Amino acid sequence: MGTDSLYTGHVEVRKVACIGSGFIGQGWAVVFALRGLPVAAYDIGETVLSEAQRRIRKHLNLLRDHGLVTSDEVDEALGRIEFTTVMERALEGADYVQESVPDRLQIKRKVFQDLDGMTDRAVILASSSSGFRMTDIQKGLRHPERCVLVHPFLPVHIIPVVEVVGGELTSPEVVERVCEFMKRVGKVPIRLKKEVPGYILNRFQAAVLREAVDLVGRGVASVEDIDRAFRLGLGIRDPFMGPFMRASMAGGDIEGFFEHFSSSYRSRWEDMATWTEIPEEAKEKVVEEVSLLETAFGTDLEARELWRDRMIVEMIKFLNSFEVKE
Repeated sequence: MGTDSLYTGHVEVRKVACIGSGFIGQGWAVVFALRGLPVAAYDIGETVLSEAQRRIRKHLNLLRDHGLVTSDEVDEALGRIEFTTVMERALEGADYVQESVPDRLQIKRKVFQDLDGMTDRAVILASSSSGFRMTDIQKGLRHPERCVLVHPFLPVHIIPVVEVVGGELTSPEVVERVCEFMKRVGKVPIRLKKEVPGYILNRFQAAVLREAVDLVGRGVASVEDIDRAFRLGLGIRDPFMGPFMRASMAGGDIEGFFEHFSSSYRSRWEDMATWTEIPEEAKEKVVEEVSLLETAFGTDLEARELWRDRMIVEMIKFLNSFEVKE
């Protein structure tokens, strides 16, 4: 059977293995279990898995509290997730594997070597990496054609978008099947035409963060005011508009924008930071000011995560009420 015929056709995923049960793996387990799929959640220690189980229950309860799932659906989802420290057990019967181990290339390559040797070649192997190329992860594997990058956005169980891109040796049919599978589990797949470091979303974040750090370092504004400007400016408008729609509306159409605003934007781009290492002075200022904000806001990370997730859920519900279309 050739590669094309092996991976062509309807996505028949009956069981998922989540390899790595940290924040990302926990979110994936919730996504798959809520869509009726048995999930095997693997990690190297019982302590990690116990924490993952606690947080998965918390994530599901949050969705229930906001009316997105019922109490019965929470119980059913929890009943579909098995936790194990034995990788072979997690992979048994799995048709799709979602890897979410620490984002270090050597670790990911070793895990994919193990997965490649322990699974049938028809099983799709997906990585949640936030920056590495699949081309670099799949090197040296027996069946690199079934390896694909599926990058979610935190919190995984709430944010709908995932970025999907294959490596140089990935079968196009695998990328297509994974996009269809992501739709089946309620995700919105964004298919990249080529590999770039950081993909789309993390490149946006990197660009914004560099400019924000530079503005603080140059004494233009405080951390608090920059966050406030982002939240109450871009943050209010951009949940339903992307950069191209915004530019088109500003110029009447996109050609009008390029005609009328190019010189204005050029002056901004010329003044923007281009460094790739954060200047020490800027770093010190940001750390000092963020620490003061955290003291006022609260330093408990889990409490801040819960606040963030509640805000995102309410935003998604609001947007859905207006039937905002992708």
